[in-house]
Amino acid sequence: MHKFILTLTCLLALLAGTAHAQQQLEIIKLQSRTADQVLPQLRPFIEPGGALSGMNNQIFIRASDANRRQIRELLAAIDRPPRRLVISVRQDADSTSLARGGEVSGSVGSDRVRIESGRTVVSGTGVTVRRGDDVVRGQVYDSRNSGSERVAQQVQVVEGGRAYINVGTSVPVPLRQVVLTPGGAIVSESVVYRDLGTGFTAEPQLSGDMVTLTISPTHDTPGSHGPGSANVQRLTTTVSARLGEWMQIGGSVQEESADRDGTLRYSTRRGSTGRSVQLKVEELP
Repeated sequence: MHKFILTLTCLLALLAGTAHAQQQLEIIKLQSRTADQVLPQLRPFIEPGGALSGMNNQIFIRASDANRRQIRELLAAIDRPPRRLVISVRQDADSTSLARGGEVSGSVGSDRVRIESGRTVVSGTGVTVRRGDDVVRGQVYDSRNSGSERVAQQVQVVEGGRAYINVGTSVPVPLRQVVLTPGGAIVSESVVYRDLGTGFTAEPQLSGDMVTLTISPTHDTPGSHGPGSANVQRLTTTVSARLGEWMQIGGSVQEESADRDGTLRYSTRRGSTGRSVQLKVEELP
């Protein structure tokens, strides 16, 4: 009954303007899209004094023959099955670290007085010199490390739709609550779970072979600062790209350094981590 009343209302609104002899009412049944999807694209082309409405899979046009013919031609290009897409996202990280240093340790002195230097155990190349009870040790080290992480994900979606993917784990986090009451403190302990994972949400819109995409990739990993800590990478952007081509949509570089210089030892540490996020959208047959 509700649909019948709504349809009747649309028809009456259109028939109210039939005083214009050159304008006629036409009902068009949609094949692949809904009225809500096509009406915003058709309304700019309706002539002054004409009317356009619709519901479900039908649209109602009151316009001249020429204008209705124009609307039908536009509708033929719009009322098609949504194009199928596959969105690929790569989130990469490359890290390097360098550590250099040296130290001198041992004990040197007379029978009455001895001067000693503590020794720090590190891996490297060393030499030891002994003369009687005197011992002098020298050591130098030079280490380099590098690592990389590659995460690639894909998800299928139709144009105008919304895609979401997230892969990861739920990490238990201890929770301790203390409530003060007139009778004393009440302590309760429990465990909550924090989701850590890698994924993205995306909403693509097509225009020919160009795609405009609103995308929010995430990459969360467990941190090293105690239970519940996390390393978080977030990005939200809207970009345009050509179908089938990779493009970088974001990135970051983090560098750290530390130098220590003393009488008997020195050390230098350098580290850097570079992250990048790439995107590609392809059309499926």
